[in-house]
Amino acid sequence: MAETKSARLVSLDLLRGLDMLLLTVVGPFFTALNEAVGLPDAVMRQFHHAWGGFTLWDLIMPLFIFMCGAAVPFALGRRLENGRTDAKYWIHVAKRFALLWFLGMVAQGRLLTLDLSQISFFDNTLQTIACGYLVAAIALPVKSRKVRIALPMVLALAYAAILHFGGDYSQTGNAAAKFETWFVSLYSPAGSRVLDMADPGYTWWATIPMFGAMTLCGLEASNILMGEGSGVVRAARLALMGAALLAVGWALSPWIPPIKHIYTLTFTAQAMGWCCLLYAVLHFVGDVLGWRRGTWLIVLFGQTSLMAYMIGDVFKCVPRAFGAKAASGFPHAFGEASAPLGRWFFAAAFLVVALTYIRRARAAQRGAKAKEA
Repeated sequence: MAETKSARLVSLDLLRGLDMLLLTVVGPFFTALNEAVGLPDAVMRQFHHAWGGFTLWDLIMPLFIFMCGAAVPFALGRRLENGRTDAKYWIHVAKRFALLWFLGMVAQGRLLTLDLSQISFFDNTLQTIACGYLVAAIALPVKSRKVRIALPMVLALAYAAILHFGGDYSQTGNAAAKFETWFVSLYSPAGSRVLDMADPGYTWWATIPMFGAMTLCGLEASNILMGEGSGVVRAARLALMGAALLAVGWALSPWIPPIKHIYTLTFTAQAMGWCCLLYAVLHFVGDVLGWRRGTWLIVLFGQTSLMAYMIGDVFKCVPRAFGAKAASGFPHAFGEASAPLGRWFFAAAFLVVALTYIRRARAAQRGAKAKEA
């Protein structure tokens, strides 16, 4: 075994890479395959967000938020001075928060329209990660493990109580949606179309406590993997945590429906359960056993996740245009059914090549800095 407690866990890159591959490569592949040959509805339902239930596609955003917290002990832990924060720590946190928030507004907030009637201040995964990142940055210096464990529970249960007793679980009658409509209306300029243009059912401001709880769950998961005991024991502890969260989510589902759009308690518990189980398995495979064979593509997407998101999902018109051009002759040569798969293949290849060059450029930059030092 290649057991390690290194400053960076390979499992984090693997987990992040799998999530990004699902979003930017696997999901589009099944869409293309469905267009080419037609797939059963049961398969395609796994790549959509329904109001209620839990699908594979529903796991993408919670996993990103979870991984933000899981990376905090490595990204911010070294910035603590004797376990305490200082001005440099908070400046770094503020810069990271601002960057994520800005990119979120570019991605889905329609910032580039420069039209105040369209620009949405908060409605993107990157901004939820920014919120969770800030919560985790505040919690990281807390020395009491009991407080660190209690905090995500308090945030999740408080939010769940508001949802349960402040309305129903319908798309327009839940407490989070009511708050979202009221709060966004407060700061939106006259004539704003933000609420009309928003994705139906999604809430952001009211759901911040649950975003924070998910990030803290990821933080605790990494603390478990860096704790005492062998790698097998640490992975088993995290797996048990994941199984317990899944059990809670399933057990309470008859009373609290799992709804991704507003992150009900049962949905969040199931999502965090799967996240913990995946993290535990990848930790055992990647960090304990030291398995690397065949993982280069996953690691590539994991190490360039932000750029993969911006290119493959936000500015997806670029790889799609390349794919359409490169595969323009497929219908003539191989038949109409080959066209969507050809477009997918060349778009995915464009993304992989772009990320490869980005990673090489980063490595060269780090090498230059090391020589200067």
